[in-house]
Amino acid sequence: MRRLHASTCRRVARDTLKGRWWEASLTGFLASVLGVFTNPVTGVLKLMVFTAILLEFCEGVPFYRLLIFTACLIIALIWVYVGSFVRLGYLEYNLALLDRRQVKEGFLFGASTIWWNSVLLHLAILARIVIGSIFLLIPGIVTYYNYAMAPFLMEERKSMTVTEAMKMSKAKMKGHRWEFFCLRMSFLGWKILGFLTLGIAFFWINPYYSLSETVFFNECSGRAEVMYGRS
Repeated sequence: MRRLHASTCRRVARDTLKGRWWEASLTGFLASVLGVFTNPVTGVLKLMVFTAILLEFCEGVPFYRLLIFTACLIIALIWVYVGSFVRLGYLEYNLALLDRRQVKEGFLFGASTIWWNSVLLHLAILARIVIGSIFLLIPGIVTYYNYAMAPFLMEERKSMTVTEAMKMSKAKMKGHRWEFFCLRMSFLGWKILGFLTLGIAFFWINPYYSLSETVFFNECSGRAEVMYGRS
């Protein structure tokens, strides 16, 4: 089985971003606002910070608690529903960077035609992770990595059902979960830097991080052999 080294994925990502880092950073920022990089843990933390800020400035406004609750609910819904299909559009953008091709106008919203499947996939994976974590931490982590490729597969084959995407992802990730874990852990220092700069550094880190994952998926799925005619 071919080994997918974290250093190789990062190197390909850096080479791909040369001359396009600002473009990728702006695209990543828009994707981030729409919830692409928000998971349940970071989502709760972001909403807590947002609530604290609103409480500081809105206290005394009539019905301010109801207004804050409504604002947080709207943001959470945007992250879940809009973020689910925008994530697929963002994956398509990263694949276009790798393939050295132009993306169509409105590419982030290109998967809106399958928005329901993208939401179902997001919720199905989240439910599997939560159920796995209830019993033990390890099963929850393994479940997370089993289905890490499912959004990528659904973006590539938009007619694919949620069940098919999850089953194929599990099959593709077999033998590669540890490698993907190592890839993510290799960005730990960068993520710490992002938090130390109050999130400012993530403007440049997120494109690098997400494109490195896309390189991994591109190789792990066998797409690279089809697209580039190599093994």
